[in-house]
Amino acid sequence: MRSLRYSLPALLACALATVGMTGTAHAAPSAAATPVLSLSALGGPAANPGDLLTSSLTPGTTLSLTSTPSGGQGLFCQQSVWGGQLLANPPLPGPAVIRLLNPLTISACTDNSPTVTAVTGVAVSGLPQTLQVTGVGAFPLQLLPTSGPLQITVTLATTAAPSVVCTYQAPGPLTGNTALGSSPWRFVNQQFNLVSGPLPACGTTPNGFLTAAYSPVIDTTAGGANVFVN
Repeated sequence: MRSLRYSLPALLACALATVGMTGTAHAAPSAAATPVLSLSALGGPAANPGDLLTSSLTPGTTLSLTSTPSGGQGLFCQQSVWGGQLLANPPLPGPAVIRLLNPLTISACTDNSPTVTAVTGVAVSGLPQTLQVTGVGAFPLQLLPTSGPLQITVTLATTAAPSVVCTYQAPGPLTGNTALGSSPWRFVNQQFNLVSGPLPACGTTPNGFLTAAYSPVIDTTAGGANVFVN
């Protein structure tokens, strides 16, 4: 019995030490969560809020604004560039939030409508807009108005008049998607309404359907590193 009495305190001390070690292990900080947007590689360093981002049309593609979804008649442009500031880059699934800023440019355009002889200008207004990027599922994109609807104004020369102005407005948010990695950020057949300008110079319907893909997205603040969606 004497041996048991003397060993009991030691056993209690050992048990308490084990509990303390277990509690310490549970309290250890976990690895940093993966952000929606990283730099240079999947799972790479997080893109930092405040960074400036930019992107141009995916090489070999055009931006189109056609009278019908995926139609063959309308405006076709070889160049477009957007820029913005990353406001938030939370852990997956996000969304990350980008504030699109002026200017968003669309240029090098032609219009194959029968009465159009030239495209003399394209302007985008209604900025800033908020672009949300979600890193889950179909990797949705959503472009949300913050200061009014997104508007595209196209100035044309036609067989009937030297200058015809066609103004299109997005009736609400634009939706798109991307994919894992540095895949293009796509918007397909996003509807705009023709709010001013005559038919048929401004198309065969009072609508325009926008399709465009942008890649790569570049973080200019981080020395031009490509932006990846995780």
